[in-house]
Amino acid sequence: MAYRHYTKCISVGNHIGKQYAQVIIAAAVVALPLILVGVVAGPAVLLVALAAILAYCRWWLYDRLVCLGGDECAVGWLLKIDPPQEKSGLDRFDTDYSLNLVPGNVFEFTPQAEAEKIQPFGRLIANTPAIKNAGLDWQGLEARQWANDDPTAVLHCEFEGAGVYDLMIACLAAIPVATAAAVACAIPFFGWIACAILTVIAAAIVIVGGIVGILDTANPTDVDENLGDLHVNDPTRRGADILFVKGTWVYDSAHEGWNEIHPIKHCQKIGTWNGSWNESSIPDGSSDRWCEAVDSAGSPLTVAAQQDPENQWTIHPVIDGCRRLSEPGPDPVH
Repeated sequence: MAYRHYTKCISVGNHIGKQYAQVIIAAAVVALPLILVGVVAGPAVLLVALAAILAYCRWWLYDRLVCLGGDECAVGWLLKIDPPQEKSGLDRFDTDYSLNLVPGNVFEFTPQAEAEKIQPFGRLIANTPAIKNAGLDWQGLEARQWANDDPTAVLHCEFEGAGVYDLMIACLAAIPVATAAAVACAIPFFGWIACAILTVIAAAIVIVGGIVGILDTANPTDVDENLGDLHVNDPTRRGADILFVKGTWVYDSAHEGWNEIHPIKHCQKIGTWNGSWNESSIPDGSSDRWCEAVDSAGSPLTVAAQQDPENQWTIHPVIDGCRRLSEPGPDPVH
């Protein structure tokens, strides 16, 4: 299945910075209840609220994530899952499904400063020169499975949901209606009636769009319907899925500052965590080879070849003895 993708990362030089982002977030928090107030106070208030929410949506989707160099592949065991259903407040519109992976060769309780030096994936969770030179906040990300655990450095990975995107589309649809309401309000009597009706319609569009967005959540099966349930460790600290993931490597400016894979474009289970990397059986080969194999499997040439008649088999040709039409048949028996 195709992965879902609504965000676009931005170059560090075009990133607006956290100070402006904080103003946008604060305005959006105030603007949400103004949608309801605007029904009573009039379309001018509603338009201000819509502009603030739209600015927030565009920042979230198109400025929050800073590009770090394209797609990357990683292997890690699953320490913690953050499903969208557990979020609250303005975060409810963030319907991404998040995973926190302990990168390959990193063990539980390894701190950020140590983990980022461990090969081959420590570089993915380490600060980059571009982010340092831009003076952006940096902390890295550590997580716990159990509340009394020491923290472990993790690689944050997200399947994208459409919550904020749906909200943005609703605002874009509501703005022309609210604008028409503002014009109608300047016309006595019949214009006032039209103004009231149009204002209610504009508010309803945003409210319905917001509800649709909150319900439009991501799920790991978005990228592979056969992926099944994902597992973290049981109380014996074993049993977590070891995952191979591929996706866009970005810096997330919305938090204390860390790197992540966003969105996840490919995800598959390759093993089960048994307490150490030496005791956890995973397929042979480097992550680079697996990454190349995933790229090859999804390339246009491979997809096109899969549609050829000779590749529409149920039983592999090695077993059933079938040949391509272009292949010569056996020599005739004399």
